[in-house]
Amino acid sequence: MRRDIWALTSAVVAMGVGTLIYQGVDYDRTHPAPQVVQAQAQDLAAAPALRVPVASPWAPGTAVTITTTRPVPGETIQVGQCTVAYSFTAGEQAYAVTASHCGSPGDYVWATEDGATADFTEPVGTFTYSDLYDLETNSLDVGLIEISDARRVMLAPDPGAPTVVASDITDLPETICKYGTTTGETCGQPLTSSGVEILADNHGLELRALASTAAICARAGDSGGPVYADLDGQRVIIGLVSGTRDAAAEHQCDAPAGPDMAMSYTAMPGILEVIDREVPAAEYHTP
Repeated sequence: MRRDIWALTSAVVAMGVGTLIYQGVDYDRTHPAPQVVQAQAQDLAAAPALRVPVASPWAPGTAVTITTTRPVPGETIQVGQCTVAYSFTAGEQAYAVTASHCGSPGDYVWATEDGATADFTEPVGTFTYSDLYDLETNSLDVGLIEISDARRVMLAPDPGAPTVVASDITDLPETICKYGTTTGETCGQPLTSSGVEILADNHGLELRALASTAAICARAGDSGGPVYADLDGQRVIIGLVSGTRDAAAEHQCDAPAGPDMAMSYTAMPGILEVIDREVPAAEYHTP
């Protein structure tokens, strides 16, 4: 299993300033790393089983802003910016899936308007579950948002995009991609299928998470965004963005991938295990 130190791809914004202040740590090369468990794409077998949410009020890649309290005029607070992997419904209630490190239960979720500012008129949801901060954690960087305003038009790359998720990943192409609010779509090779990664959050707290990795560029604000692959001619979500090894580097995401570039992501089967347990009434059908 692999143990690395990663920077969380979250962002901190001073309310009213409109400037993203990126929080991150460089990869700690002095940290001992046991042998990596490699998972070559060509060694994997059949196509994955798929699920399609009955309804998806927030499209994959929707931008959200998170606060621990409601903003008060005249006060300066810190807020986090993340991306939604996808959304689903359970009866009359809608939920969104993002990264656990983006928030804790009770945190407020707001609509992001242009990637750097948010509408603080009324929250559009609240965090109801955050695995890495749960006493009975599964060591998965998965968080659930209970959507309170499913009719609100949200900032997303393709509001009408279909949502298809992989419930079992047994084969991956040579290239997979991610979408994040900050860097948009970036693509690269899958690297490892499993390992233990150490995430350093904005408060210096180390969080251990089970994750896959890929040679993909990601930055603050991309956390929680969908990781996807072209499987049998359709775009399928295979995970969500967790961390990046080079968040504090000078490397630009529109430049060729460097040898040390790596993004960690939570694989979809683990995400669905969390959802099936926390929201057993989640509604899907199989295509």
